[in-house]
Amino acid sequence: MPLTTNGSYITVIDEVLAHWAEALLVLPPTNPLVVRLKKDGAGVTRANLLTLRGTLESQQNAVQPCRADYFIARGNTNNRKVILLEQFNDFVTLFDAYYQGTDFYELRPYAPVITAGKDAFCTPLGEAMILWDKLNDGPAQAGMTLPLVLGDGTEQGTFASSISGLAFAYAAEEPLGFALKYARARRNGTRNRVHEVLVNYREAAEGRLSEFPELLETLPRITPLPGHTPAKVNASSIYEAPDKSKIVHDASTDAMIERYELRGCMGPDWEEEDAVVIDSHLPNVAREFITAFGLNQPGAQVVFKVYVILTTGNEAGSAAMVVQRPLAVAA
Repeated sequence: MPLTTNGSYITVIDEVLAHWAEALLVLPPTNPLVVRLKKDGAGVTRANLLTLRGTLESQQNAVQPCRADYFIARGNTNNRKVILLEQFNDFVTLFDAYYQGTDFYELRPYAPVITAGKDAFCTPLGEAMILWDKLNDGPAQAGMTLPLVLGDGTEQGTFASSISGLAFAYAAEEPLGFALKYARARRNGTRNRVHEVLVNYREAAEGRLSEFPELLETLPRITPLPGHTPAKVNASSIYEAPDKSKIVHDASTDAMIERYELRGCMGPDWEEEDAVVIDSHLPNVAREFITAFGLNQPGAQVVFKVYVILTTGNEAGSAAMVVQRPLAVAA
């Protein structure tokens, strides 16, 4: 299997480690196969690659809980934004009904879009909060009673407290976003090192194993062979209590199919660079996967894709599927 995405690295490392072990058996013990890296001239042994494998797998796995924590916090922020935007719009509706033609009307705030960032979203909310307080000081307009209360019973003080709560939610989200970026950066640094080792292993092996054609023929590939990309398969997923996802998929009609692979990320957003391989199966077995990946707590979300992998190493992933564990499920 060649290197394609983040999820393929451990598989390719394992293939190279197996091949390297065979190479060491046929080469003189006094002159084993050692890879020299071009960037810094460092020598890398099979044991070094094995250590790098463990580091990379640990760092790949460390990204997943960081994703889960960040998306939970982001979901809390977004939920608060939805509620506040509804209250903001209710306030503006009342304001338009009773304050047109007054000196206050020039201060009318305009609604932010729900996807706006912290400052762009919070600034008009703050303006509405201040304006609301000024309106409560009177005078009351004909047909209304002060202090102004929204139809759902929200008062100015409650609205102000909710804005403060949103600020705290943003404050909680920011360090989690940084932690995710840092976890990715550490993984990427190791992955780049691994990529360099794997590419240089092929070159070193081709030079040292010229007398062993069977080892040259089985040399793991780093890039896919020329060929076509398979068609994506349709797949669907459901939650299975208490903590599992069940994914079923259609059969590929590609004659060159080697296997199906399930990849996933914690959180609701698919990121190819974060996805890890969860499971795989051959074409002649039941077309389903059952996994407890990521659903370790109520409310947790995971996103999956099913990949068709060809014998050439070319691949294609299904549409992304999100599974959420309900907020109230008996463990």
